[in-house]
Amino acid sequence: MSLDFPLELPQGKYNKWCERRPLVCAQEKRKLGADHYVLDVSLTLSEKSAFYVHELVSCQGLEFVVFSNARIKRHVMLLGNIIIVPCFLTESKNTDSLLAQLTLEMSHRACFIYDGWLPIADWQKDNVRKAVRMIDSALSTFALQASAWFSWEPKYSPIMQGGTYHEFEREDVMPVKQLTQFLNRLEEVDARAFLTSIGWLSQSLRLSEPAAKFLFGILAIESLATYIEKESLDDSAFNKLRSAQLTKKQRKEQRQACIRDVMAQFLDTNPEKAVSTAYSDCIGGIKQRIQAHLVNIFCEDKEPVDLLFNLRVDGKTLYELRNEIAHGRVDALSEAQREAIFARAWDVERTARKYILKVLEIVTGHELAECEILQIVSPRLREGIVSSEQMYKGPIHMAEVYSSTYRDSITGDSKACN
Repeated sequence: MSLDFPLELPQGKYNKWCERRPLVCAQEKRKLGADHYVLDVSLTLSEKSAFYVHELVSCQGLEFVVFSNARIKRHVMLLGNIIIVPCFLTESKNTDSLLAQLTLEMSHRACFIYDGWLPIADWQKDNVRKAVRMIDSALSTFALQASAWFSWEPKYSPIMQGGTYHEFEREDVMPVKQLTQFLNRLEEVDARAFLTSIGWLSQSLRLSEPAAKFLFGILAIESLATYIEKESLDDSAFNKLRSAQLTKKQRKEQRQACIRDVMAQFLDTNPEKAVSTAYSDCIGGIKQRIQAHLVNIFCEDKEPVDLLFNLRVDGKTLYELRNEIAHGRVDALSEAQREAIFARAWDVERTARKYILKVLEIVTGHELAECEILQIVSPRLREGIVSSEQMYKGPIHMAEVYSSTYRDSITGDSKACN
């Protein structure tokens, strides 16, 4: 990492430092060539963006914007010849200028804006993929020095997604009132376990990082299922949901008797097998416990169990993917893997919600009303391309473009600085 190289404009960079001009292209042939990369399903969104801008305006790299709670006062060169440049005032000068006001806004939000540049010499797909991957790797190294987070996105995206919101009518909030009445009748420990499960689901909906979103959805199921099967008292309202109708004392005695039998059979001849068999047969791993619990809960409805434990996508079930994430076998820096996990997080969310509602139905004796909430998508146009620079009248400096006033109109996503 270096802080002392001259700040020159790299050859092939489309914008000057800390600028985001419009994409200027009047050639239909180039536009069609750029669209070809947008439709390529083998590319991640960031890779599409790199090819898209390269094809349109001959940019010889990827220009991107970085958001961080780290205030770095000078330009920095990172791994892969990646450069990030602060787009804010690093010293107090003219405090009445717009840039000074925007710098103050960044300080208040604890989110500073940087111009990022990744040079790409070879535009073969594999090389572009390797280069783009280096951005996350380079930025992640700051985490070793402080609690500094970094996120980034391409300056120009060929795919713009509008915001999505849910339109709740007056009758749609009735299930919430019913749930409140139910919780008020529960013992405190039962109510806490149930609310914890809902809390994990709620948190998963707020997250944008795919691995965390996926795991929190799984935890919504596991936390309540584990409480019911292992921790709930014999007079718990959830007692009827246990896969084995034994008291807590009987379950403990059953486990201990099983362990003694297994140890007596294998300990002298094969100690390793004795331990693994005792765990799998007597104690039972979390997978076996959750699977048995869900089979008991859903009875004839096989879809939730199949979705979690049997249906494979790209060779993995949801629970196998859960184990890979939880045990660190997923590459957190791979955009392709993050996108694949995000795509499957919806199945986890749907299953968790269905499980919680099913528990309510069994315990309360009636089905909790589930309303069809209207989902509305606010449309957003694709990245604008102009045939002449003079056609664009908006801001250019990135401090202004990515300020709270303009950012959402450019990217459609304000989470990076929340």
